[in-house]
Amino acid sequence: MDRRIRPLDGIRALAVLAVLATHAGIPFLPGGFVGVDVFFVLSGFLITSLLFDQLSVTGRIDLGGFWTRRARRLLPAALVMIVAVVAARPLFVPDSVAALRGDAIATALWSGNWRWALQGTNYFAQGGTPSPLQHTWSLAVEEQFYLVWPLLILACRAARRRRLFAVSLAGVAASAVATYVLARVASPGRVYFGTDTRAQELLVGAALAALLAPTWRWLATTPPGTQSPQPAGRRPVPLLLSLCGLAVLTGIATVADGAPSEFRHGLLLLTALAAAALVAGVVLDSGQPVARLLSTRLMVGIGRISYGLYLWHWPVYLALDGERTGLHGYVLAALRVGVTGVLAGASFVLIERPAQRVKVRPRRVLPAAATAVAVVVAISAWTTPAPSSVPRVALTSPPSSGFSVPPLMVKSKLASRLHVAVPRAISRHGPLKVAVFGDSVSLTLMLYMPQEPGIEFTDYSVLGCGIATGGPFLFQGQLWPDNRKCDAWPRRWLRQLRADRPDEVLLLVGRWEVMDRLYQGLWQHPGDPAYDDHLAALLSQAITLLGSTGARVVVSTALYNRGGEQPDGSLYPEDIPNRVTVWNRLVRTVVAAHPGTHLLNLNRKLCPNGTFTWTVDGIQVRSDGVHLTQQGVQWLAPWLVRQLFHAARV
Repeated sequence: MDRRIRPLDGIRALAVLAVLATHAGIPFLPGGFVGVDVFFVLSGFLITSLLFDQLSVTGRIDLGGFWTRRARRLLPAALVMIVAVVAARPLFVPDSVAALRGDAIATALWSGNWRWALQGTNYFAQGGTPSPLQHTWSLAVEEQFYLVWPLLILACRAARRRRLFAVSLAGVAASAVATYVLARVASPGRVYFGTDTRAQELLVGAALAALLAPTWRWLATTPPGTQSPQPAGRRPVPLLLSLCGLAVLTGIATVADGAPSEFRHGLLLLTALAAAALVAGVVLDSGQPVARLLSTRLMVGIGRISYGLYLWHWPVYLALDGERTGLHGYVLAALRVGVTGVLAGASFVLIERPAQRVKVRPRRVLPAAATAVAVVVAISAWTTPAPSSVPRVALTSPPSSGFSVPPLMVKSKLASRLHVAVPRAISRHGPLKVAVFGDSVSLTLMLYMPQEPGIEFTDYSVLGCGIATGGPFLFQGQLWPDNRKCDAWPRRWLRQLRADRPDEVLLLVGRWEVMDRLYQGLWQHPGDPAYDDHLAALLSQAITLLGSTGARVVVSTALYNRGGEQPDGSLYPEDIPNRVTVWNRLVRTVVAAHPGTHLLNLNRKLCPNGTFTWTVDGIQVRSDGVHLTQQGVQWLAPWLVRQLFHAARV
């Protein structure tokens, strides 16, 4: 192995370990995603050094040979990983693989970053169900750089260090300006995944290659641990560069959280410069302490399999989630990293190293690579279903120890100005008219509800809105302001009821009621007595309003949910089953206080074992852990219609 690479392999190890730690939810490294930025700088440095050496010595760049080496290095393991993810599709949360066909094809064609950028995917969105191939965006950026950068060097005739440095620096400036502008007008995903915004990091590495070209050539013929003949190689400059770069990268990794303002204020460029300082320090003097630390056998070993670690870690993390393993925190992180390490080692020994050593004529490598890509694209297209459109939640703490249920006299606490109507007799000369009120769960239910004889549904659900008012509130670990549109539900519902005059009303809420909300100056949730009383009053008001035109009111229990895990495998507070249990007990109490109101135990039907489940009777009923699937609604519809007819007859 080229001895110049040993400390650089150590930098690879630091970078990939930072990414693995952040994705595992290690609390003190929220910004470990900058490990990818370090990879970009290192790739830009190494690739440009190789190209510049060849150009300055021979006067040309062997494009075919360069692209062949890149294909042999990266393509085999990546294609195997794509096929493995497609084959292991049942191991992932259904919603995360809903678009797997397109994700796999884009990944095989090294264009995944633009797919997610143009979709507006937010890399930093908490919870949710990201694709098991989403991490390959960075590989796509690098491959696009490998394709364009040699051509640009030739076009600019950058055979001299000054011209190469000037071209690289101009690219850095253009990319940094593009990032600044896009961070103000485009989605976070467009900024994070875009090749144009990421080019500054690769080109910082290229500029560094131009600056250190004499040292890089000199190191090839000198023993390890020696200083560069360049002025910057005089001690203690290399050590100071490494320490400063390492300190800045550590600081970013411990405080950055991916907020749009960070990218607007130059996070990518700052990270790239810090990584360049670290790389420059170990290249200029491979005998200084930081370089020796990075050159230890452990760090070099991790660095050598860093590609496999990065390639396999994300699908492994998604497959080995808290639900499947029953683990969370550091124990789950250790399991994930251990399995990833085994797969990365196997990938290195069985795929990556043989692919580079096998004797194949260079002119045959690229056609073989194109054929392999075509095969993987065909496999992905033929074996994965086309994506379906599923509504998502609009915005897309330990559990309470007790069950605090408000007293039965909740009705007496209301100062309702509504007329309490007696449910009218329902005529059977036409279909039963049912108005549905709720949030995105009821919206999905109505979206997929098949036509049923004798019943007519009208959906008044509002995405992201229940009956809980006030705020702010916490959703999947993020703070959200109060939604005034949601708070106006009494006036909106009353207007809709008076216009429609339904025979029966179905109320399905609870998702937004179990979240932490700021109430009376304190963060509260179901299980806190004062907040339980508040929710009971709101629910009682809702029932009174919905029955004010004489319609019969049916109130559904809320469902146990699993709307995405925290990175460490634990549930977000709103998905803790105890909160739903408290809310459903409260629902039963309030319904009992309203004669003529009926309870629909939807939770028992869809969670028959008293816990969240993806499937019931062999049918997948949940898509993303919260909403219903089309086949689930079709399975549920006959039972639901029977319950509504029964409530109408009572």
